Amino acid sequence: MKQTRWLKLALSTLALVAIAACAPLADGGSKAPVADPAHSSRNALDWAGTYAGTLPCANCPGVQTRLRLNRDESFELSVQYLDRDPAPKVSRGRFTWSPNGNAITLDEQGSGRQLLVGEGRVALLPAGAAATWPQDAQRQLMRLSPLAAAELPRTLEAHRWTLVWATDAQGQPIAGLPAVTPREIHFSFSAGRFNIEGGCNRMMSGYQIDAEGKLSFSRMASTMMACEPAAMKVDAALAELLAAPLKSEVLAGTATTLRLTGPSNATLFFTGQMTPEARYGQATRVFMEVSASQVACKNAQGADAQCLQVRERRFDEQGLNVGTPGAWLPFAETIEGYTHKPGVRNVLRLKRFDRAAVGGGAPYLYVLDLVVESAIEKP
Repeated sequence: MKQTRWLKLALSTLALVAIAACAPLADGGSKAPVADPAHSSRNALDWAGTYAGTLPCANCPGVQTRLRLNRDESFELSVQYLDRDPAPKVSRGRFTWSPNGNAITLDEQGSGRQLLVGEGRVALLPAGAAATWPQDAQRQLMRLSPLAAAELPRTLEAHRWTLVWATDAQGQPIAGLPAVTPREIHFSFSAGRFNIEGGCNRMMSGYQIDAEGKLSFSRMASTMMACEPAAMKVDAALAELLAAPLKSEVLAGTATTLRLTGPSNATLFFTGQMTPEARYGQATRVFMEVSASQVACKNAQGADAQCLQVRERRFDEQGLNVGTPGAWLPFAETIEGYTHKPGVRNVLRLKRFDRAAVGGGAPYLYVLDLVVESAIEKP
C-alpha cells in the first residue's frame, strides 16, 4: 500500500515538472532555444575584412558600397550613388553584435544599418527582415581578398591609380587633399619607378615593396613650377605622407583598389584603371597633328561619316620638331582618351598598339598619351 502511494506521488511530481517545462513564459512568449555561442558567425568565421558590391536603389542605377570590418569592432563604410555622387562618401564608426552573434548593427555613423554576417559575405537586412540565411543576392556584399605581397609590384604597374579620398587617423579629410580637386591626382608605377601627377608639379622617385607589403619610396624629385596655393598644398601634403613606409593593400573585385596607410593611420584610397600596355601589349610612341576641322569620309563600316584630319609629326630626343609634316589625311579610327573640339588644332603624343593582339579590322589601335600643343584656329 505504501509503495502504491509512493509511486503515485512520484508520477504526479514528474507530471508537474513536464507541465512546467511546456508552460508559456510569463510575458506570453514561448521559450526559445538558446544559440550555441561557440558556433556563431562572430566566433566561428573569419569575418574581419572588406566587403563590396552594388546594392539596389529605388531611383538610381545602384549604390556602390564597400564595408570594412575590423577586429576591434570598428568599421569604415564607403557609399556612392552611381548617378549622382562624383566620389564616395566615407564614414567610420563602431558596430555591435546581436545576442546570437550572427548579425551586426552599425552605429549612427553607419545610419544604424543591420547586416547578417556569413561565410565570405554580408547581407544588408531590410527593416523587420529575419536575420537568417538565405538572403536576397542583390542585397549582399562579397568579401574581397588582398593580393599577396609578391603580386603587388605587377598589379601596381598594371594600373593607373586615381586618388578617391584621403583621411587622417581620426577619419577627417587631410588638409591640402580635398575629395575633389581641380585636377585628379594619379599615382603610377613602372619598372621600379613611381610618378605622381595632378598637383602643381610632377613628382617622381623609386619605390620598393618588402615581404610584408610595405611600400617605401626613395628621395622624391619634382619639377619646379609655381602654381596656385591649392595645387602647391597638394604637393606638400603628398610629400609628407610618402616620407615614411606605407602599409599597402590591393583588393581586386568589380573595381581594383589600393589603400595606403601611414604610421599615424592616415589613409590614401585609390581606384585603379588598367594601363593600355596591360591591356594591349607593347606600344610604339608616335606623334600626330589633328586639324581644327573634320572632313567627310567613309568609316570602318563603309558608311558616310565625319573624320579627323591628321598628319604625322616628328620630334627629336630634346622635343624639337624635325622634318616636314606629311600631307593631311582623313582618319576614320578613334583615339582612346581624346575628344576632338571643332576649331582647335592639337599635336598629340600617342601610344600605338598592334591591333592583331586584341582583334579588329584596322592594323593599329591608338591611345592618347599627351597633348603636346594646342591652338585655336579661326574659321
